[in-house]
Amino acid sequence: MTYKHKLLGVVALSLLPLALSAQSASEAFRLGSTTDPTGSARYTALSGAMGAVGSDASSLVRNPAGISLYRGDNRLSLTLGVAQNNTRNSWYGNSTRMEGKWRVPFEEFSYQRGTSRDTRGRLSFVFSIRNGGSFDRSFRAQATPGAGMVHSSLADYAAARTNNARYDYQAQHDADFTLSKLQSTSAFDNPRVPFISILGAGSGWISPDKDPRNPSKELQRYGSTYGSSNAPSYLAHPERLDLEIYERGNILNYDLALGIEATDALHFGIVGTLSSLDYDLTSYYTEAFNNSGRLFLRNQVSVSGFGAGLGLGALYEVAEGLRLGASLYTPTFYSMKSDFISYGEGIYGGKKGNVRTPSSAASSYVLRGPWRFGLSGAYVLGRSGILSVDYEYTTLGNLRITNPPEDRSYDSPADAGYEEDNAQLKGWYRGTHTLRAGAEVMLDPRFALRAGYRFTSSPVKDGMVKDGIAQQEAFVSGPVVHYSLPGAINSFSAGLGYRISPSVSLDVAYVYTHQDVKTFAFPYVNDYGNHFGLTPQQIKDQNVRPVNIDGAESINETRMRHKIAATVSFRF
Repeated sequence: MTYKHKLLGVVALSLLPLALSAQSASEAFRLGSTTDPTGSARYTALSGAMGAVGSDASSLVRNPAGISLYRGDNRLSLTLGVAQNNTRNSWYGNSTRMEGKWRVPFEEFSYQRGTSRDTRGRLSFVFSIRNGGSFDRSFRAQATPGAGMVHSSLADYAAARTNNARYDYQAQHDADFTLSKLQSTSAFDNPRVPFISILGAGSGWISPDKDPRNPSKELQRYGSTYGSSNAPSYLAHPERLDLEIYERGNILNYDLALGIEATDALHFGIVGTLSSLDYDLTSYYTEAFNNSGRLFLRNQVSVSGFGAGLGLGALYEVAEGLRLGASLYTPTFYSMKSDFISYGEGIYGGKKGNVRTPSSAASSYVLRGPWRFGLSGAYVLGRSGILSVDYEYTTLGNLRITNPPEDRSYDSPADAGYEEDNAQLKGWYRGTHTLRAGAEVMLDPRFALRAGYRFTSSPVKDGMVKDGIAQQEAFVSGPVVHYSLPGAINSFSAGLGYRISPSVSLDVAYVYTHQDVKTFAFPYVNDYGNHFGLTPQQIKDQNVRPVNIDGAESINETRMRHKIAATVSFRF
């Protein structure tokens, strides 16, 4: 385990708001990495490998140049789906499974005007509204860790965060961290105190340590109420753990695209996208101890945002039937508004405490999404079928949080207060590689069979988790302490299309998506409470190291999604 030694003085103080903010690296990644535009049933059946296939309005999310391949009539298309999200979890050997409800998500509506050299020339046009990504998730994991398993409690984490905030100020604001101050209603107005510290103190999870040589004397550092009271590195060991997470919301994209048929072989395209984001989270976390103690934390989060981005593409037919394309999509810049409310409760020694955060903790920030770079190829087998392959690189390590323009000052950077969050986004996450392959076979001029496959690499850098234990502290959003590290995505799809008449067609598709994820109930943290009263030289001479609070083991989460999509198209 590597220790993250603290910076003292002005540098540490300038970074402290990270511990208090309602947005963080974990929230930014959750919201910024969900960009996964859906499309028509044909697009779904080909697993999105449409960059060089074109013609379909949905192809603009892979390469906007492809829309210029649609010639002639106007076309209206509507795509709806039914989807179910399931999770299977394993935590300390305990397995749980949750089957989500079948939902009817909106997928896409589009109007398309094709090229016509006789009347409209070489320009094509698309307006579409589409689902740009879904946040839906129902999750529950329960565990009964064995006596020999080393794990800590959320109370240990809350105590460590309190000690670290106090240590950062080097006794300049010790009065802010007394138990009475942390339990007062004014504590939430103090920018130096983390919300998790106030919840811990008000609920009775944490209390000042006792001096082992003089039990009537309280020390400066805090510890868990549920652990032993005479050791500097004690941990509370809950006997039962229970974590529930319910997420809802999506991204809705409004696309306006223009395709240009420069020559018979060369095509260009541009698309502007406005995005509306809505996200809601409710989570419950419970720990039970063998002394009849209990700890409970509930969080409710609501985030909304609006942003814009741009996409460019080119497509070239290098030989008859063989097309190659390239595309670039700028980041979406979101203006975000976030609000949360949390409730903490604790029972220990027959006493019960509880505390609730203020009814509104609204804040605003700007989130920059990832760049996307794409390459595509397709081979059209006359009227018999199509083979297509798409590759995309997404710069998820390039996500960035900044202050809204109205909160910036001329003498500080745009990301003042978020420097470490942005450093973590860059240090923890890397760009993802996505490979999509699709095939379409025309059984006759009216009937088509399709299949596809998609693989997306994990965005998490190597070495973040070892033997189920996080190796670095995650920056979480205020009291919302749980977070996830996603793995690779695999999906398989199939579908068919049928032209009912010259002007009406019907397409259906099915896709199964699988992803393994590491989910943590709360972060790993180094506790600097044992540094109180020591000078930097004494710390160096005595080789004093912070206490390692590993947290609970990761939950091995498997996400499985089933979706059926149907598209009706009308030419006129």
